[in-house]
Amino acid sequence: MIIDPEYCEFDPVSQRLTVSLGLAPEGGFQVRLRSWSECGGVEIKEGGRWTRNDDAFDFPIVSADVCDLEPTHPVRAYHDALPADVTKVLRQFSSQQCRLLHVVGQFPESAEMAGSAPILFWLASNMLGPAPSKADVRRLYTRRRVSILESFCAASSRSHLKFLSKICEFSYLRKDLELLRRILNDGEFLKKVRHYRQINWPVLKVFYTQRYVMDLGCAKDCLAADSCRDAFRYLYKVCRDIRDIRMMCKMLECENPESKLFAMKSAFQIRDLHDKIARDLSKKEKETIIAHYGENFPPSPLKETKDIEYISNVGDLLEEGLVMRHCVGEFVYQALRGDVFIYRVYAPERATMAVQRSVDGAFRIEQVKLCRNGKASEETWEVLRDRLL
Repeated sequence: MIIDPEYCEFDPVSQRLTVSLGLAPEGGFQVRLRSWSECGGVEIKEGGRWTRNDDAFDFPIVSADVCDLEPTHPVRAYHDALPADVTKVLRQFSSQQCRLLHVVGQFPESAEMAGSAPILFWLASNMLGPAPSKADVRRLYTRRRVSILESFCAASSRSHLKFLSKICEFSYLRKDLELLRRILNDGEFLKKVRHYRQINWPVLKVFYTQRYVMDLGCAKDCLAADSCRDAFRYLYKVCRDIRDIRMMCKMLECENPESKLFAMKSAFQIRDLHDKIARDLSKKEKETIIAHYGENFPPSPLKETKDIEYISNVGDLLEEGLVMRHCVGEFVYQALRGDVFIYRVYAPERATMAVQRSVDGAFRIEQVKLCRNGKASEETWEVLRDRLL
């Protein structure tokens, strides 16, 4: 978040940044970021006097967004007045930058810890009071690292430090402080995860707060994933399939293969089981629907081609949903009424098309879905519009 220039002012002489926070007369207050020559730190104006309080301000002063600001923007001007090696230290932290600036200003040797043990460096700053003196900063950051960590959590050892060093994509958000403390104090949990070569923090949070995910045999490697996005996409698909399996087993009134699912080492094994149960359910649904409503849909109102084939009955529609792994089967009752007409598309790409009859009797393409609800290309849409409508 960047503060608008009308709410802040940089003094080029003192090299201080003054920020007005809050608009209401009774609720507004001012904070001042001290200059680098003063070793940084934050002051808040109370009763007409400036009082040191590093807790009063926690907006970024070093980030890519700040660097993109105009040089005349007060926050950018304050940033540019800081030494380049100091801004390099602060850039990796998303919060507590002003507090960390004060730490480096009071004890420059602490910058080494920011490079070699950034999480510990950041955690230590949170253990300082709102207005730490130079002696306070030096006393904390000259202690042995195990001793510093011991002040943060009850359990502290070289093993805990090594665990911290493996964490990547750490958030550096104050809201995660308590969660990290709980994890470090949870010896049983640490035994399960500390052997990984690297530990992805967003995935670790999921594993800790949703233990059943961690117990999945096919999910464990996600903790060491290089890409958090890929890991979450993978976990989402696995958990979705498991959720579907539970629901389908309930509908089929059969035993839920929970222990078998958690023992599976591959998402493909879970997907194969999912598809097998889905076929069993589809067969049951097909028999029930046909018994009540019949099997065949009304004739296709549109001309078929070699690449576009009308799905004319309940069984074929449910099978299309299984093959394409999407929920086209939900259209079965509309298709029986003749409100929607479903087609297999073979080119330009394999897809399923739903054509809807409008109230004026005209037809329009309702949707086109690829396998697993993938988005059809513009080329496919153009071809389908030209050929059918």
